[in-house]
Amino acid sequence: MPRTTRSSFFSVARRPKYIGGLLSALVMASAFAWLGQWQLDRAVNRPDATATVSETKPVTLGLFLDLRHVYVVAGRKQNFKDAWWVIANANDESGKSVTLALGTTSSLIQAEAARFDIQNSIRPDSFLPVTGTWLPSEDPQRIDPAAPYVLHSISVPQLINLYSPDKPIASYPNYLKVCASCAGGKFTTLLDAIDGKTYLDGSVNWLSAFYAIEWTVFACFAVFLWYRTVKDALVAEG
Repeated sequence: MPRTTRSSFFSVARRPKYIGGLLSALVMASAFAWLGQWQLDRAVNRPDATATVSETKPVTLGLFLDLRHVYVVAGRKQNFKDAWWVIANANDESGKSVTLALGTTSSLIQAEAARFDIQNSIRPDSFLPVTGTWLPSEDPQRIDPAAPYVLHSISVPQLINLYSPDKPIASYPNYLKVCASCAGGKFTTLLDAIDGKTYLDGSVNWLSAFYAIEWTVFACFAVFLWYRTVKDALVAEG
């Protein structure tokens, strides 16, 4: 009676349909791995002495300062040292929102004092000509409920939700870094002018980091699914 040779995993895996399945799984895994790498790059804001945030030419806008919405921003750099910024919402004559970066300090206590000073020493109905340069909106970061006025990025979409949580409002897409004379003179003397070269501290966007891990898991699962298919076929053949 002829002896029956039992199939091995690799003998089943070498069959054309499973080779095709492996190639498809590798293509999917490569796509998922690329998406994971893309999300990982977005997750980390790297401080780079050679790469600065590009600024536009100065512009002047007539604005009304919104004293209800003044915030402190952590994780900044001023002359390569840790710093805190104070930002505020303002509105132009048409009511369009403009986020202003008013100034910087090396102390959180000083930043909080400047925030209090701005909220209590400026008339909200004062029309001010403000000169500054546009800087790009950043990725949103989680806000600590224990200190809701302390932010970790300047994300215009996130700020719009803080300015007007109940209804959408018109807003400029970027934020305006106020010029030195305005930051030191018209708003508060407790802040220094923001350095012309604006450096971000190294920080992690945890939502993007989670997505990077998720795409990596998908890549591994694509290959595992092929392995499981071959294994099930081997078990079915006995």
